[in-house]
Amino acid sequence: MPTQNYTNCINLEFWLSHFKLSNTVVIPKPNQINYNSPKSFHSIVLLNTMGKLIEKAISNRLQFHLSANNFLDSHQFGGICQRSTTDAGIYSTHLIRAGWFRQCYMSVLAFDIAQFFPFLNHQFLSVCLKKAGLNTNVIRFFNSYHSNCSTSYSWNTFTFPSFNVNVSVGQGSTLSPILSALYLASIIKTFKKRIKNLNKEISTDILSFIDDRLLISQKKSYSLSNSFLLCSYNIISKILIDAGLVMEHNKTEIFHFTRARHPPNPSIDLTTIGGPIINPKPIWRYLGFFFNQKLNFHYHTHFYATKCLSTLSTMKMLGNSS
Repeated sequence: MPTQNYTNCINLEFWLSHFKLSNTVVIPKPNQINYNSPKSFHSIVLLNTMGKLIEKAISNRLQFHLSANNFLDSHQFGGICQRSTTDAGIYSTHLIRAGWFRQCYMSVLAFDIAQFFPFLNHQFLSVCLKKAGLNTNVIRFFNSYHSNCSTSYSWNTFTFPSFNVNVSVGQGSTLSPILSALYLASIIKTFKKRIKNLNKEISTDILSFIDDRLLISQKKSYSLSNSFLLCSYNIISKILIDAGLVMEHNKTEIFHFTRARHPPNPSIDLTTIGGPIINPKPIWRYLGFFFNQKLNFHYHTHFYATKCLSTLSTMKMLGNSS
């Protein structure tokens, strides 16, 4: 049933209007100091159930096409089949140890994109779909899919009137992970091309997990590594602006990996490109993993063991309740 419906939607190049209606429920985040900022709230998008079922069928076919034609970058994780959080953690660990084997320092610069899903530009997405080799029917279908969408916000028992949404892919949609991965694949390709054309000595790599990114540099000295990271950060920032996205400089983090007994731990200055001076933390949390400089995972093991014991203690309390 969903497969037949999705085929009809593609052939007709049309997405039903009642599937374009959504309701966004605003929920306060717990343990916030104040609620004067929109970032203190979660927004949960509720969509038509039948529409989500058809979107799932389209998502599976789109993901197969992009993977079969190698359009997605090999360093993209999250939102893609068989590229999970565990794969990202294992790959990062492999890169660090491979750099140590070559007697290099490993430095990473983690950055975040502000309001990633709500700010995806539909025109840029259409260009990405065309570059991915999809036929005209599919591109026109997605033009219909993204046009005349509307949502209404709900707060407690009050619901605001609906209004048009001209950007974004719905976070509740099963198509949003693969469409965002397609969007980022074009950005990553552009970044790698500019780095190669600028200077062959700049060997900064990039790793992406949905809207969390890492710039990775492996050099013989921290000063050289930091300069390459700063240059790469400036380039990716400009590419994101051209794609309608903006970095959150205040969330950018730097971390250095080394086996030295008393290693230096230099900061990085982003003030020249609108960011702060960033000092490395003793422990870096990324995708649920806790990394330290020597990569021994002692803190990671202690954290989750303590969490497990706390959960077991709570279960004893639940056993005595009705």
